[in-house]
Amino acid sequence: MLVQVEKYKKMRDGKYKVSFSNGKEMDLYEEVILKYELLLKKEIDTKKILGMIDYNQECDAYYAALKYLKTRLRSYKEVFDLLKKKEYPLTIITKVLDRLLEQGYLNDSQYASSFLHEQLLTTSRGPNKICYELTKKGISQDIILEVISSYSDEMELEKIRKIVNKMVKSNRNRSTLMLKRKIEQDLLQQGFHRHNIQTVMEEVSISSSEEIRKREYDKLYRKLSSKYSGEALEYQLKQKMYQKGFCYED
Repeated sequence: MLVQVEKYKKMRDGKYKVSFSNGKEMDLYEEVILKYELLLKKEIDTKKILGMIDYNQECDAYYAALKYLKTRLRSYKEVFDLLKKKEYPLTIITKVLDRLLEQGYLNDSQYASSFLHEQLLTTSRGPNKICYELTKKGISQDIILEVISSYSDEMELEKIRKIVNKMVKSNRNRSTLMLKRKIEQDLLQQGFHRHNIQTVMEEVSISSSEEIRKREYDKLYRKLSSKYSGEALEYQLKQKMYQKGFCYED
């Protein structure tokens, strides 16, 4: 069956509403019109219309990906996941991703380098955490190893020192023992290497403040004295203070 193009109406986002002689209308991207040379009164068969529909959907997926890439760099996997979520067919997703790769809009090596730079400037994450995040974003291990090599031991040690000094200065209620444990635990969770954490912890002098110890003692005394007295109270105070990492003193 042959149909003719009757008229065009320009719409937003680079689309045209195309009316056909059989009364049907299609919203087509300009690329589709150019590729299939849809001139007025031109006759089009059913097979060509099916091809136009497929290519129009490909254009739609392509522009959805470009919009996603407009705000910042994305990994190959991130764009794939977006298009899959929008329920485009896998064949179209593959074509769009290949097109974006060819045009340079997708580049996992460039993305990984940019991600590392951003993390170093704006977060307190160590190399292990950054590698983990890059893995989640679908970056290959070869690229990750290449990029993370620029996160030197000197850079890591300096970042750890800043975090440790900040935590020591802001300490309000922890004993030396508990503060050290807290710092080490937080740094490990943030992805720093254990040997570099230990190096910095050996450099830093952390002393318990008598003011902190007295404040914690007074807080426990107020809480426990309503329940205990005499030796029982002393025992409870001693236990709780030890649990908090403080030496017990009357």
